[in-house]
Amino acid sequence: MNVLKGFALALSLMLPADSTAADSRLQDVMQRLEAGDPVTVAVLGGSITTGYAAQPPRERGWAALLARSLGPKVRLINAGISGTDSAAGVQRLEPHVLDAQPDLVIVEFGVNDQWLAPAVRGSSYEALLRRLLSAKRPPAVLVLGLAQQGNLAREAVDLQLRLAAHYGLTALDFGRWMQARVDAGEDRWATLYDEPIHPNGTGHQRIALALAETLRAVAHGPATAAAPLPDPIHGRAHEFTRLLTGDTLKPYQLHGFARGGDVHPEWVGQQPGWVTTADDAEARFLVYGSEIAIFHAESERYRNLEARVDDGPWVTLKGHVPERKGYLGWHYTVVGRDLEPTAHLMQVRVKRDEWAGSGRPASLLAVMSAGIYPAALRPSDFERETPTNRMGLIPATDARLRWSGRIGPGAMPRTRLLAWSGSELRARFTGRTLSLEFSSTHWGTSHFTVEIDGHRHSLAVPGQGWTAWRLREPLADGDHTLRLVKRTEGSMAEVSFHGLRLADGAQLLAPPPERPLKLAFYGDSITAGACNGDVAEDQYEDLYPHDGTRAYGAVTAERLGADYVGIAVSGIGITATWHDLLMPQVWNRDAPRKDAAIAPPDARAPDVVLLNLGQNDHGFPASKGLSIAADFGERYLAFVRQLRGRYPQAKLVLLMGGMSAPQEQPAIPQAVSRAVQTLRDEGDTRVWSYRFQAFSWAHPRIDVHAQMADELTRFLSSEVLK
Repeated sequence: MNVLKGFALALSLMLPADSTAADSRLQDVMQRLEAGDPVTVAVLGGSITTGYAAQPPRERGWAALLARSLGPKVRLINAGISGTDSAAGVQRLEPHVLDAQPDLVIVEFGVNDQWLAPAVRGSSYEALLRRLLSAKRPPAVLVLGLAQQGNLAREAVDLQLRLAAHYGLTALDFGRWMQARVDAGEDRWATLYDEPIHPNGTGHQRIALALAETLRAVAHGPATAAAPLPDPIHGRAHEFTRLLTGDTLKPYQLHGFARGGDVHPEWVGQQPGWVTTADDAEARFLVYGSEIAIFHAESERYRNLEARVDDGPWVTLKGHVPERKGYLGWHYTVVGRDLEPTAHLMQVRVKRDEWAGSGRPASLLAVMSAGIYPAALRPSDFERETPTNRMGLIPATDARLRWSGRIGPGAMPRTRLLAWSGSELRARFTGRTLSLEFSSTHWGTSHFTVEIDGHRHSLAVPGQGWTAWRLREPLADGDHTLRLVKRTEGSMAEVSFHGLRLADGAQLLAPPPERPLKLAFYGDSITAGACNGDVAEDQYEDLYPHDGTRAYGAVTAERLGADYVGIAVSGIGITATWHDLLMPQVWNRDAPRKDAAIAPPDARAPDVVLLNLGQNDHGFPASKGLSIAADFGERYLAFVRQLRGRYPQAKLVLLMGGMSAPQEQPAIPQAVSRAVQTLRDEGDTRVWSYRFQAFSWAHPRIDVHAQMADELTRFLSSEVLK
């Protein structure tokens, strides 16, 4: 092959598919290198990038050979880790690649991504490219499309080459480069491989040669300036990730697991995860994101785990892989995907299979999450619409709609006021479309869970206006169930619900059956679920993750099959408040406002009324160096009497805990005990108290709320509802 022909072939195999020029960033790097300037090159990929099957790998692998061929001014960062794919690669991109501030990054995941689910590999590989190109100091990027022996199993490679073209990046299709040599009688595939997957030493030489030709062709070919990032093809979930490993991988409940297990020998700084040999081992973790995966080892000597997110299906984590004889493999197993991009609970346990009683180990090394979106990019299953037929609205007051919670009259006729978190609508309907209509004069955004046929969707309804929202994707034919539940606490947002719209010819069916039990909770931010889905520290700027439907009271009601009423306000107390409201001022109103109407007596009184206050009665004065009010006990008892007056037949449960006040301020448990004893001395036998063991120094997250619900469900079932 003459020099001109070789140059033309290299150029044709590395240019973006729809371009006649290479990208200028890469050309600039190569021209700087030719001028004698130092250049840092990082390579990112799996075992082939580490140099596996070349001897010695780090010296005779393609990356090392390429670096030497480019000259002494090249500093090489080899970020290859065996057994990893782009889904794991994007999790380690900053510490392993970007922190070194490379000038050029070569990305190789064609072989390992072939074993990733297609939906995952598209998103994760694209996110790698986008995060590289949007870095503070964006490097030049070259995509290395590398398949198995014979240029086989190309689905992942072809996807990566399409993404390279979409982003205007230079790409080397090594399979095509090599096949051209084979077709010309200049080479043989068998020379490059001793087994189907990993190239041998000669194969590494060929990869380095092809890359060197490509890079040198770029230095003197035409180039185009770097363009702004185009819209993504596969979404943006893997641009926003979270890695839990070592000390950050902390279960909130643990049985039978211990710290330990194999770590990846090539993953610098990686700490042990969790390992067990017990058949009944189980661990539960707080996780975040729309995709949750577990990174774990595979071996002939391991056994399997299984995991699920929330109440999703169990997914097997294949630790036992007989083909892995004498060495470890590593796998990214997706446990939950297409989840709501918020906080979740993940359960991991040893799988009951033929290895029970064997004493074989099972382990997990890390939890890798994606889809932890910033507020501005958070996806929604609803789109805003302007109805063309004002006559098609089924009003909120329709008798076929089943309401629970404290629901007041809305701002307009035939509307309903949804202020308190946990306010719920249930309905049954036919048809393939659904729209919901709201209005608000409040400043805040109301976040809702819209559950259709058991599948949860989130909906953010802004304040200060009238809006209608249509479900983007059509439903299946047939009957459907609907739950619309307000997540945001009433002091932060309230809306009037106008009604819903269905498809032409569809109809609203008879309401769902009434639940047999009703629980009413009165409390502060703990009961409201404030901050329970926040990833880091408590915050109130973005209320999306503050989910009253996943607070301990709502979870307890769900477990008991009960209607839930949540009268809760952040910062509120009986004697002190962080704002301007005390609970005795708003407890019986349609909304947490002093000017809100007094709610009429419940059409159906709650069976159990639960009170959890005191955190702010202690916390607010403590923040100013003061003690709890001297008359806290008297005023607490007076409020309990008010509750008893409104609910003469209900069972009363006085709660303590979820945060630190009952531990720090003895006046709180004393007031609760005194109130219970006083009412019992007066002949009221339907009153109990309970102090939670689970608590958090900051606002509890959903893991602590789940533990509180565990405790409370057991207590109510065994002591109050028996």
